[in-house]
Parts: sequence; structure tokens; C-alpha cells
Amino acid sequence: MAEPRLALAGCGTVGAVHAERLVAEGGQIVAICDPDAEALSRMARLLPQRPLLFRSEQDLLASGEVEAIVLCTPHARHASQIEAALDAGVHVLCEKPFVTHHETGVALVQKAREKNLALFVSYTRRARGHARFLQSTVGKIGPVRFVSVLRCQPWLQAHGRTWRMQENEGGGFLRDAGASVLDLTLRLIPEAVSAAHADLYRAGSAAVDVCASVRLQFRSGARAELTLLGDAPETLERILVVGERGTAGWCQREGAPAELYLKQEGSPQETPDPAFYRIPTPDIAFLTALRSGRRFDADTASDLYDGATALPTIALVERLYQEAQWG
Repeated sequence: MAEPRLALAGCGTVGAVHAERLVAEGGQIVAICDPDAEALSRMARLLPQRPLLFRSEQDLLASGEVEAIVLCTPHARHASQIEAALDAGVHVLCEKPFVTHHETGVALVQKAREKNLALFVSYTRRARGHARFLQSTVGKIGPVRFVSVLRCQPWLQAHGRTWRMQENEGGGFLRDAGASVLDLTLRLIPEAVSAAHADLYRAGSAAVDVCASVRLQFRSGARAELTLLGDAPETLERILVVGERGTAGWCQREGAPAELYLKQEGSPQETPDPAFYRIPTPDIAFLTALRSGRRFDADTASDLYDGATALPTIALVERLYQEAQWG
């Protein structure tokens, strides 16, 4: 079939990452959208062909020039933008975490099914080697008893003057950066969450959470603890998975080699290459699905990045914010 005509909404840093991946895969971005004229100009210069420029998603969708759109916009705007795109008959790849309310997400997934349109969510971590490896170890180390996550990054310093500091735009470190590690946690322990608690903390003049301490208990008794620090001086991430017959872990510090391991009971430690476990990113999977001409209705098996697969994480994030204690 003909190469799908793509649009990109949101021309900031995240939008540039998506654009680079799509262009590298031969994708044709024919239109871009952002209310900031300077951001539009910067993005246009990055693309191999001059795109159509729009200041609003409404005008872009009304133009009829595109078949698919990639949304890299503030989280709280995703729901209305996805709905508008689906109403216009346009396929959607939305940045994580998807939407801010689980009920809204369910309705949008159903609408996409009814219209036979792709609705993918960009949980890029699902494609990364360390995450795929850790998931693969679950059957080797036995039922998971405990997951520990530490995620540190200078998020406040990087985004202190952006929409990520605004609650009405869906800001907050737990939703913005925590969603991806919560998503991984739910994949490492794929069962119902029986108890969830979050302590949230602001920093400086931020009106949203910058740090979070999350505790989860699952139906089997397994537990998870996540420490998320958005005001850290460096980027650091560490994940530990403890099973009944062994442990597995991953650690990545800024500027240092990643450390990945598996230690099964009675066996020597393994240190695999995460590159072996990588799979195509959401951008590539989205583009491949569109090029195939396949269907996206309720009778078709969902993709790894299908919007329905993001719903458990959205439900958990919403629950944590509703029941959080603020420090």
C-alpha cells in the first residue's frame, strides 16, 4: 500500500525523538503542529521534506492531509486530541502515559476498535533490552516476590518552566516518568494490585509532585517498592527483581555502562547483552502496522503497544494520585 501520510503534534524534545525514529524508518511526516511558531520552524528544519505547518490540531485534522498522527502534547490534552483524530478517521500513536483517567481510556480504545483505527501508546521501555530481559527471567527465578525500583533524574531542572509543572496539564513526576516503571512492574507481576499507596513530595516552587515513594501489594502477596526522585543531580536507574529461586537486576548510571544480571539458585551469575532482547520501538511498530494494511477492530489481536495494554497502568496511576499522601 501507499506510504501512510503522518502528522506530528507537539514539536518539543519528545516530538523530535519521534520524528527522528520515524524518518530513520522511512516514514513520511507531511504535517506538523504546535502553537509555538519557533518550535514549528525548528522541527521543519529537522525533516527531510518541508511539511505543512499548523498551529492547532483542529486545523490539521480538518485539512484531510494526513492518515495518522503522533501526539507528543501535554498529558491532559491527549484524550480530546485522540477523540478528535478518531472522529476524523486518523490513526493515533500517543505518547505515554496515554490519558489521565482510566474510564476515558476505556472509551477511546472502544471507539478506535469500532472505527477500525490504530490507537497505540508509546511505552518505549517495553522495547528496551533490559526490560525485555527482566521479564524473561520471571520464569527462571520463580514467582516474583518483590520488585524494587529506584529512578533518579534532574527532571525538575530540565522541565521547571514547562507544562510538566502544571497540574491542569497532567504534570507531575509520578505520571510523567513514573508511569513507565509502573508499567514494567505490572508486567513483572501480572496480577491484581490489592493495595497501593503513594507519598508525594513537591520541591522548590513546583505545584506538582517532583518525588514519590510508591508501595504496592499484589493478590499473591508479592510486593513492589518504587522510589522516584525528580530533583536528583544525575540520571540513575536501578531495578531489582526477587523471585523464589533467584534474583535479576539492572542498573544504569549516566555516562557509565549498564549492568544487567541474572542469578538463579545453584547456578553461576549471568550477565547478558541487553541488545539481544531489544524489539522495535512503538514508532516502528506503528508504522509497520499501518503499512501492512491490517485491521484494528475488536476481532483483531492487539499489539504490544495497543491502547488497551496501557489501561492497567493508567488505572494504577490514577488510583495512586487519588489516594496519595502529600509530604
